Amino acid sequence: MQMNKIRYTKGLKNSIVIANDVKQSRFSNLNMGLLRSVFLNHTVLVSTLLITLLFSCNRSGNTGSDAIDITENPHLNTITVTRAQFETSGMKLGSLEEKSFARKVKANGFIDVPPERKASVSVKLGGFVKGFTILPGDKVAQGAVLFTLENPDFIQLQQDYLEARAQLSYLKSDYERQKSLADDNIASQKSFLKAESDYKVMQAKYSGLKERLKLLNINTAQLEEGNIESTVKVFAPIGGYISKVNITRGAFVSPNDVAVEIVNTEHMHVELQVFERDIVDIRKGQPITFFLRGTTTHPYRGDVYLVGRTIENDTRTVNIHGHIENEDQLTNVLPGMYVEATIDVATNLRTVLPSEAVVSLDDQYFVLVRVEDNKEGFAFKKQQVTIGEFNNEWTEIINVADFKADDVFLVKGAFNLIVE
Repeated sequence: MQMNKIRYTKGLKNSIVIANDVKQSRFSNLNMGLLRSVFLNHTVLVSTLLITLLFSCNRSGNTGSDAIDITENPHLNTITVTRAQFETSGMKLGSLEEKSFARKVKANGFIDVPPERKASVSVKLGGFVKGFTILPGDKVAQGAVLFTLENPDFIQLQQDYLEARAQLSYLKSDYERQKSLADDNIASQKSFLKAESDYKVMQAKYSGLKERLKLLNINTAQLEEGNIESTVKVFAPIGGYISKVNITRGAFVSPNDVAVEIVNTEHMHVELQVFERDIVDIRKGQPITFFLRGTTTHPYRGDVYLVGRTIENDTRTVNIHGHIENEDQLTNVLPGMYVEATIDVATNLRTVLPSEAVVSLDDQYFVLVRVEDNKEGFAFKKQQVTIGEFNNEWTEIINVADFKADDVFLVKGAFNLIVE
């Protein structure tokens, strides 16, 4: 009985051991499955990363050799350029400089000519246009015929002149005769005074008619020979170019009408308008730089010649008259063209960088400061700056205190590095 109990107990222990072994075996199998799954997932992830890196390298290797490889470290805020890229792109280094920098006053205006070089041609006596051959843009010499007019009044005026001339000759003889008789107390004083009055009245009429004919450009010497003209010629008062033609054949032109306009462009100047707040700084002789409106590639230069003494009430501006340098080189520049100008009103010593070194981005301005220089290339740091006065060559740097005296800047080629 005792033996059976022991066997039973041993059998029970063995069963328990066997059951525990089975449970441990199942748990081990489960762990091994999980490990195998994790291993496979990691293997797939690593493979994917390797393929992506290889694909990226292949794409990078296929890029043209001339492309600039810019490596930007977001943590260090630096841009790295190799020496080969630096030389191929024509980049240059420079430092802050002290330059005599002129303060500029902006102005708008137009090209003009002096008043004596413009002419508005009108007629002295109205008439009908008989003929003309001029067109806007034609060049005419002083005294050239512009157009001809006809009017019966022209004929009547010449006739009155000839009659007055004939009567004047008779009245002059009678006056001299009456004067001689009055001196000898043969004729009455009344007869002499009457002859004198008639003679002087006719003399005045004759002189007036002669001057009127001169205004019509009628040659009185030829007229006195009996050559009455039915038309009159209108001549150019100055030489230059026809700017406007306001007549047509057969139209009546009155003395109040401007028939033709002429402009002489041999001497041109700029008429500028400066706001009243800036006029206190304007002086005769100050340099002017201006561009034709819409162009910035061809600057013209001149200087202030006259400063106006009155303010335009509607615009609150003062007129500035400027002379232009090298007028013979003003090709395709015409009176009336609008210009945008700057006047250098003061010269101060300022700390500047080349304007190409300063890049505008989102209403802010940046420069590239060199932070590393080794045999492989350069490293630059993008830094914001505050600018002051500027022109095509130089830009004033206001926050100079943010830089060291020996800082080196990328003065050529910064735009592509910053923008890209």
